[in-house]
Amino acid sequence: MGRKNTGNIHYTYIILQNLKRKMSRTILLSVFMFFMVFMIFSLTSILCSMKEGLNNTVKRTGADILLVPKDYFSSVKDALFLGIPSTVYFDSSLADKVAKEAGVATVSSQMFLATIYDSPCCDEAVQMIAYHPESDFLIQPWIAKQLKRSIPDGQIVAGSRLSYKKGDTAIFFGRKFTVAGKLQETGMGYDNSVFLNFNTAEELLKEPVVKNYLAIGDKKEVVSLITVKADKKADIEKLAKALQNKYEKSNVSVETPGRLVESTRSTLKQYAACFIFVGAILTAFTFAALVSIFTITMNERKKEYGIIKSLGGSSLKIVSFTIGEAAAIGIMGSLAGSLLSVLTISLFRNLIVLHLKLPYLRQSFTSLILLTVLCTVLSVLTGMIAAGISAAAIQGKETYALIRENE
Repeated sequence: MGRKNTGNIHYTYIILQNLKRKMSRTILLSVFMFFMVFMIFSLTSILCSMKEGLNNTVKRTGADILLVPKDYFSSVKDALFLGIPSTVYFDSSLADKVAKEAGVATVSSQMFLATIYDSPCCDEAVQMIAYHPESDFLIQPWIAKQLKRSIPDGQIVAGSRLSYKKGDTAIFFGRKFTVAGKLQETGMGYDNSVFLNFNTAEELLKEPVVKNYLAIGDKKEVVSLITVKADKKADIEKLAKALQNKYEKSNVSVETPGRLVESTRSTLKQYAACFIFVGAILTAFTFAALVSIFTITMNERKKEYGIIKSLGGSSLKIVSFTIGEAAAIGIMGSLAGSLLSVLTISLFRNLIVLHLKLPYLRQSFTSLILLTVLCTVLSVLTGMIAAGISAAAIQGKETYALIRENE
């Protein structure tokens, strides 16, 4: 029995048969679509994740103002946002002075110690962060969610990206620590860090390896970061400027969380401009290639189209077949490009995060679906417009001329 003409079913069947019959052409066109979507999807995904990561990092910092050693500004920023191990310290007495300033509601401090990479005294290279549980408003809220209490003396809490589990034993600077718990993902450098209270840190500072390797010497009361929570009525920018003017001679840099990531935001804008340029070039190149290939195809199939017209088929029907093929190719190339992009980003996530210095690289399922839909629409529209332009070349030709032209 012959296949019944059932409108769209018959139309779809003819399109699929045409694609199957010219498999090499179908694959070539799909590859053009694939590379366009793969690059646009990947670049857009990374760009959106960078923007989301920066915004979330600033929100989660929890402090209004941060005081860091001026000479170690980059080290503190990388430790806080990326978890890159660093040892930074300055006189802790500054915290007491800042707490007495007008407009300051709460002050706390942290100390950063970088463990030694590939050394018998340390399991691995991580950022150790000591803090005061009773006054801290950055770390303690995360710790409280896991332990329902503060970190006991002699114990640590591990960040989400570290391999330790609750109850494990970790060795840092020759001392054994019990892992009291593990943080959930924060999207900050905390995910690559371990946490301890200042009582434990002060005991750790007595270790010879700490004094010698980290050049702490006999200093006992040192901190790496002073965090400030401003009074509700205070103007944060004015307060930060006032603190900077007053303590500038102490070689301290006074920053807000937004200013800490300002350089990264600038880099993000540069990436965005490059991504847009690359995306436009790829789309233009793909469009030109599709027009060329579809034009060649239309010329090769003039006799076929002439026969269709002689049997009563309209020019619009012929154009619809060509545009339908382009749409099908766009869908195939787009879905393949989107899927491979997600897999590539997932496999090389850590490398991308490290190279681009991102807090994290993550997108929700909803955003991935939305991006896939947008890329598919772009791909299909590009193919359909290219096919339409190519098909327009035969619209004015007579049926007889189409049948005999290539003979």
